[in-house]
Amino acid sequence: MILCVGATGLLGGTVVKELLKRGKKVRCFVRHSSDTSQLEQTGVEIVRGSLKDRQSLSASLQGVEAVISSFATNIIKDRRAAALWENDYEGNLSLIKSSREAGVKKFIFVSYWGLAKFGNFEHGKIKKVVEDLLAVSGIDYTVFRVTTLATDMSLLLGRRLSKKGWAPLFMKPHENIRPILLEDLAWCMTDALENQKASCRVIEVAGREEYDFISFQELFCKAIGRKVRFVFIPLPLTNCIASCIDFATNSRYNARGLVSAFTGGSTCDITEMEKIFSVQQGSFVRYLEDFFSHERDI
Repeated sequence: MILCVGATGLLGGTVVKELLKRGKKVRCFVRHSSDTSQLEQTGVEIVRGSLKDRQSLSASLQGVEAVISSFATNIIKDRRAAALWENDYEGNLSLIKSSREAGVKKFIFVSYWGLAKFGNFEHGKIKKVVEDLLAVSGIDYTVFRVTTLATDMSLLLGRRLSKKGWAPLFMKPHENIRPILLEDLAWCMTDALENQKASCRVIEVAGREEYDFISFQELFCKAIGRKVRFVFIPLPLTNCIASCIDFATNSRYNARGLVSAFTGGSTCDITEMEKIFSVQQGSFVRYLEDFFSHERDI
């Protein structure tokens, strides 16, 4: 039995589909308020509870051999630094402790690529602490340090470009990015359950196609079917605004940390990833074309 935490999210839902495709038994641990209508259609077992409730968490871990944790606080909805520590750190700490007590043999965790870059960002700090907790937990683990998800680019950036015709970016025009498709990441996460090469490893993962933001802009122009543009915001100006926000709010949102996380591009060497996993990655270009084609049809 595989326990998925975060299954109502886009990545978690894709992981569930991949697990079922491979014939795995899947149980999903979800909040009481979560919409599970799509999960229910797959026939997976659903357990409602809270990561803060050790009783419901322990019950969800009965008979579980592996845990996949992909849940994360949505920083678009709640940007407070304290909320991130309360939800993401405390939640994963409780999950790791309970997993060890339940005799779980494998733990898969989704982290960030380039944690040095994310060092001042609350989510980055939390991810690194959870990675360290796994390393000393005694549980076999695989940590996936993800660059950029293709869905983030289409849902957040692409929809704004389609609606407004422009989008602000904190990046420099010639910084690089390697978006990875959800299906490809989910394939690797599922494969890591039994792949000995992935045992007790921290693995950086990214898409096979790499672009700078100028060529990235052209991809969106072609996919949307009209001219759109990125407006590159100078970093000194961005940091100045972020510093003012932190001063006015007593660093409640850690705006400077947030800026540090979303500057500097998002790419990595995928040589190690390709040595460990035999996934045949899809094309981001094709994904983008299909996404906007579907958007126009709605």
